[in-house]
Amino acid sequence: SFDMALTGPPRPKIQEGDLVILYEGYQRNTPLYMKRGDSYKNQYGIFPHVNMIGKNFGEKVISAKGGRGWVIPLAPTPELWTCSLKHRTQILYQPDIALVLANLQLKPGSVVLEAGTGSGSLSTSIARTIAPHGFLHTFEFNEYRHQTAEKEFKANGLSSVVKCRHRDVVKTGFPLVEGGVDAVFLDLPTPWDVVPSAARNLRDFGAFCSFSPCIEQVQETCKKLGDLNFKHIKTYEILQRVYDLTQQTYVPPPDNSILLTQTAKERKEQRKREREEAASLKQKSKRQKTESKPKEGASVESSKTEPVVPRPKPQHVKTMIATPPSRAHGHTGFLTFAFKCGTG
Repeated sequence: SFDMALTGPPRPKIQEGDLVILYEGYQRNTPLYMKRGDSYKNQYGIFPHVNMIGKNFGEKVISAKGGRGWVIPLAPTPELWTCSLKHRTQILYQPDIALVLANLQLKPGSVVLEAGTGSGSLSTSIARTIAPHGFLHTFEFNEYRHQTAEKEFKANGLSSVVKCRHRDVVKTGFPLVEGGVDAVFLDLPTPWDVVPSAARNLRDFGAFCSFSPCIEQVQETCKKLGDLNFKHIKTYEILQRVYDLTQQTYVPPPDNSILLTQTAKERKEQRKREREEAASLKQKSKRQKTESKPKEGASVESSKTEPVVPRPKPQHVKTMIATPPSRAHGHTGFLTFAFKCGTG
């Protein structure tokens, strides 16, 4: 049976053998498999696994031996797995993964072919989407990455919905899957070489997706897709912009809402009155300065004038401001989608 933690609701409490994602701080997560007798050490202290077993997911755990450090064991999800897994290759992150899953139209029961398992980031999200009755056939040409991915799928309880095979599909193509598949995903240096093999496995109106970092790869792939009668060929590029939230203080502008209900003639007359009032205040200020100077032979008391009333200080308002990044980061890659129409 598949692991409910990665493909469905988590168990309420942590058990021995469970995978947990240890939250240690902002953008710092570590995957751990619970085992009595083992401990996790970091800069905040020592955390015996036995102190986490039996606790609720999300419950804060204090370091042992009187330490003041803490961690939070979280229930694993494909999103958290993507953020914490050990990178063996470049991986896809959630913005790209979400677009892939949606455009491939995956659902429980779908059968999928994937070439370029890599670190297994996308594979894990596909497994959750197609579980419990679907299946993912994923292929990796590098033997070490294949063996590591297969071990992780087994440890994470995904063996019933994912099978990783060691095969160079660029040279040999996909094996024929009985009954065909609903979708194909490629993350390869020359995806156009695998398009014919993908077409042979795809059912009619099956979905195709290829991830490529360079636009030249996209051009070659699109040409091959068109030659094999694929339709609705589209390419997307996702650029993620992270805004910084900061608190700033400012003086709010005057309320000019009344201007919205005035006619042009009324606004003109109001501006004229404002100019006349400003000129009058300026003239009055000059007279006050002149009268404040003591005349020759006059006493000090006779030269006193009424004190000038200070202007009220402007009211400052605090608010949160969203600031875009100062520079745009490079893209991860292009996602090309297409649908098979007829025989390819």
